[in-house]
Amino acid sequence: MANLPWGTIVDILLRLPVEDLLRYKCVSKGWCGLIQSRSFVKRHLSHSIETSSNLCVILNTGHEFHSVELDCELSALESSVRVDPPIFTGHGVEILGFCNGLVVLMETGPRYDTVIWNPATKQCRKVPMSDLNQLPGSIFYDIGIAGFGYDPVNDDHKFLRMLHYCGNNPVRSLRSEVNVYSLNTNTWKRVADFPYLGKHCGKSLLVGSSFHWLLGLQLGTKISTVILAFDLVTEKYRQIPRADTDTKGKAYYSTITELGGWLCEVVKYGGHSEKAQYVEFWVMKEYGVKESWTKLCTVVPSNVTGSFTSIMPLKYFKKAHQILFDQDNKKLMLYDLERKEAKSVRSYTKTCGKIACVRSLIGVGVDKPNSGKEAEEDLNKKNNEKEKQQPTGKKWDDFLSKGVSFKLVL
Repeated sequence: MANLPWGTIVDILLRLPVEDLLRYKCVSKGWCGLIQSRSFVKRHLSHSIETSSNLCVILNTGHEFHSVELDCELSALESSVRVDPPIFTGHGVEILGFCNGLVVLMETGPRYDTVIWNPATKQCRKVPMSDLNQLPGSIFYDIGIAGFGYDPVNDDHKFLRMLHYCGNNPVRSLRSEVNVYSLNTNTWKRVADFPYLGKHCGKSLLVGSSFHWLLGLQLGTKISTVILAFDLVTEKYRQIPRADTDTKGKAYYSTITELGGWLCEVVKYGGHSEKAQYVEFWVMKEYGVKESWTKLCTVVPSNVTGSFTSIMPLKYFKKAHQILFDQDNKKLMLYDLERKEAKSVRSYTKTCGKIACVRSLIGVGVDKPNSGKEAEEDLNKKNNEKEKQQPTGKKWDDFLSKGVSFKLVL
C-alpha cells in the first residue's frame, strides 16, 4: 500500500465495508483524518448506494434485532448477526424511520424515549423531547405520524413527529402539532400543521427529501385516498397524484413504499386480511408527474411463493433486474423481472418490522470539520516523500471536493 498513489488508496478505501474502515483508522493519523472527513464519508455513502453494496436487512422481533447481510448475488441469506439496540427497557422498540445508514428507534413504553442510531458504527444520540405545552382540557398526548430523512440543501438529517393532544376520548384529537428535529442543531422546530383534521398515525415514507403518507379522507359520503407529501427543504405540504390502477369493482388494499429511489404503490387484490389473488408494483419514474406511473411487475402466487396475505418490496437491484421483497413477515423472496419468477432466499421467525438499509459512516453528532493539525504534524515527521504528500484532516475535504476520480482494476 505504501507504494500506491494516494488517489488509488482513496479509491480502494471507498469500496470497503464500514467495519474495515473503522479498524483502518488506526493505521495512521492521516488515514484517520481521511476516513473521518465529511467528503470521504459522503463519497463512501454515494458509492455504496450507486453499487448496491454495504447493504443489510435489519429484522426487529420486538425484543431483539438481527442484521442479515445482502451481497450482490443474493444466492442465499443464511447468516444473521444479533445487534443490540441502544435502548431497551422491557417495553419493546419500534423502528420509526431510516436514512443514509441512520435508524430512528423509539421505546414503545410510556416515555417514548427516542434515539438516532448508526448500527454500523454503534454510535447513537438520544433525541430530546420537544416542548409539550399541555392544552386546557386535554388529558394526555399521543405520538402520531413520525419520519426520518435528509435535507440536502442544509446538509442535515431531520426527524418529523406529530403529537396528538387528546381529551376523554382518546380516538378524537383536540389538536395536533407537527415538529421537526434537526440533528445538526439538536433542537426542535414547529412547522405548519397537518392540512387534514383527525388523528393520523403511522410511519412516514421517505422518497428523496420528502415524507409521504397514503391517507383515506372522508369527503361527504365518499372516502377518497390521497398521497400527501411534506418537503424537508421547503417545509411545505403537497398532494402527489396516484397511479391509475384497475381497481374499480374489485376488493383491493394499497400501500406505498420506496423502491429504487422511486415512489412505489403496492396494490394487493383481495381483502386486507385475505389471501392475495395477485399484487402489482407501480413506480413513479418522474417524481410528481402522474403520467410517469409505470407498472413494474405483477406477483402471482406460485409453487415457490405459495399463498400469501401480503408482500412488501424492500430493495430494487436495478442492474440485476431483481426485487427483494418480504412475504407475510416470515420470509425474504427475490423476484426476477425478466424471468417473472420468484425464489426464496431466507425464512425467519415472524417479525414486527424490517428495513433494508445501507451501512455508512454518517455520524449522529454535530459535524465538525477535522482541522487535521495533529495529522499534519505526524506526517511531517515521516521521511517518505509520498507520505508527506498525503492530504490530512480538512485537507482531505479540499482534495476530495475537487472531484478527482481514479479507476482501479482489482
